[in-house]
Amino acid sequence: MLQMLRLWRDLFVFQTLQTPQTQMSLLHQIALTLVPQIGAMTAKSLVSYCGSPEAVFQASRKELMRIPGIGPVLIHSILNASDALQQAEQELRFLEQFGIQAIFYTDQRYPARLRQSADSPCLLYFKGSSLDLLEKERIVAIIGTRQPSDHGRSICEDLVEGFLPFNVLIVSGLAFGVDITAHRKAVGLNMPNIGVLGHGLGSIYPAQHRSVAMRMLENGGLLSEYPHEAKPDREHFPMRNRIISGMSDLVLVVETAASGGSMITVQFAERQGREVFAVPGRPGDAKSLGCNYLIKSERAKLAESAADIAYRMGWEEAGAAGSKQGKLFHDLTEAEAKLVQIIRSQPEIPVDQLTFLSELEPGLLASQILDLEFKGIIRTLPGKRYRVC
Repeated sequence: MLQMLRLWRDLFVFQTLQTPQTQMSLLHQIALTLVPQIGAMTAKSLVSYCGSPEAVFQASRKELMRIPGIGPVLIHSILNASDALQQAEQELRFLEQFGIQAIFYTDQRYPARLRQSADSPCLLYFKGSSLDLLEKERIVAIIGTRQPSDHGRSICEDLVEGFLPFNVLIVSGLAFGVDITAHRKAVGLNMPNIGVLGHGLGSIYPAQHRSVAMRMLENGGLLSEYPHEAKPDREHFPMRNRIISGMSDLVLVVETAASGGSMITVQFAERQGREVFAVPGRPGDAKSLGCNYLIKSERAKLAESAADIAYRMGWEEAGAAGSKQGKLFHDLTEAEAKLVQIIRSQPEIPVDQLTFLSELEPGLLASQILDLEFKGIIRTLPGKRYRVC
């Protein structure tokens, strides 16, 4: 088998006129994701033990048997991977033809937020204006029902526009309903936004959204973990939701029923340690049952505007940080002045440390903190942490 792979590799090099080593590495990275029975976590384990994707394909049966969790079925797939390597060659040609970049999880360009998730994809395919967008300082995932109400669409548009002063990248799934509403509004405002697809980049689904997708490439892009010929199969869409939440700082649910794709994304977000926000709806409204449940069960924070979210996340508008310094000169009580001095001593301070240093009773401390928030002097951050505005 090893000799056959070497012959096949030499043939590939000959056909592509001395392909650079980086392209040969990419060939094996792609091929690893195409081997039957190998998922993302197994592939990462193989690379960890063997040293590289290329080394995985060069390993002997005896070497593969030493790897924990790798049984006879997987070993057979790896040792008979010529089909996967041929498919990878075709994929490389497609990437070159259409200017698509493939990013392996060990690549420094791989989204750092997403890499933290154990089930993150081994390989991402990206077509767009710049890979730097994947590392933007503030990334918001907007999700919701595929059949929003007129009110839901209006709220979604208002939220996207409200993020404009905060230099936010919008991420969604290019689906009907809330997804496309968020993408279309972002495109209209020339805001960067990325669509995460449940199929390969060889097509756009649904086809009605192709024109929006093409405009997104100008200041954003399209992202997928699937090779270009992958169809929009039903099981792909729940899995792509882990990418939407994993590459974002927070997930914002606009409208959703009590079950469905949005609730799956929330579950991913919770496992990934992402903040979740939800827009409240009328009691009993079927399209808001999920949002209201998330807020009521304290699985999501209530959000009625982008400003609500920016406040909870501790974001400042561009150029606004210095303009608020004057607020620190309000007339303060002795207790308030002491609290401000303690909070200013470090970038962020958790509530337990603030309680210890201030020597205030918890009830009095909560009251003082609330007064300082109303005066615009301090800000509450996620996890009951505080900082001076």
